[in-house]
Amino acid sequence: MGSNCAPPAANAPVWRVVSNSGTAFEGVTGTSQLAAGMGVDMDAALQLDGSLLAKRISVYDISMNDLTIAEGPLIFNTPIEGYQSLEMSPVRELGPLALAPITFSYGSAVFHTSGAFKNLDNLPFPANFTAATAVDGQNISASTHALFASIEPTFVPATAITLIPQIINGTVSAIGSEGGFTTYAVTLAPYDLFPALALQPDQSAVLTSPNTVIVYADSNTQMLNTNPIAVGSVVRFYGLVFNDNGTLRMDCAQIDNGVAE
Repeated sequence: MGSNCAPPAANAPVWRVVSNSGTAFEGVTGTSQLAAGMGVDMDAALQLDGSLLAKRISVYDISMNDLTIAEGPLIFNTPIEGYQSLEMSPVRELGPLALAPITFSYGSAVFHTSGAFKNLDNLPFPANFTAATAVDGQNISASTHALFASIEPTFVPATAITLIPQIINGTVSAIGSEGGFTTYAVTLAPYDLFPALALQPDQSAVLTSPNTVIVYADSNTQMLNTNPIAVGSVVRFYGLVFNDNGTLRMDCAQIDNGVAE
């Protein structure tokens, strides 16, 4: 879809994506509600003829007026003098507003979780992403229709904030099972985002053990690692990371060989 993009984004490649009766839509009912300038999150499969077939199309903010979407890690979430705000460091931006880092006010924002994960209700823990559970280090996408940043309490008013997948790389310290899932306790390097950002004072959400993530894998998790996973293995996991009352837990979609830390 086209968009009102900053100059670097305008030079990105354009992909032609088609849909069919099997395409799942979220936030809209079908392609008739899509329009140029609308930000979408989608999964697509490469076809034999080189085209892309959309398996899932999600729209978290249907308004196209001066729409800016920023994606990246949440680096600070705390009320500033009583105002609801969070700071993120964008690694990708689309739209007229280009700032890094960005402080969003989220008092009127809708919080979402990526629609790419269909097993959230089956997880043996509450997979919730809200203003109260958002924690520094999570990967998020935020949309806004502001054209400039203001001082507190307005900052940049967010319309939607969405938890999106991220990669963690760490050492497996324990392996178990829970509720039909294989679990891996993963110890992160001290310089990784979660343990590093946890050192900041005055955070809204405090982690009990910021250097540990409990990873949940089921039959749908893609196992792309070449060696069996054992205690002591360095492994890379891709998925959604939730804050469960101070414990980091990941719904894992893919497992790969890790990188030495």
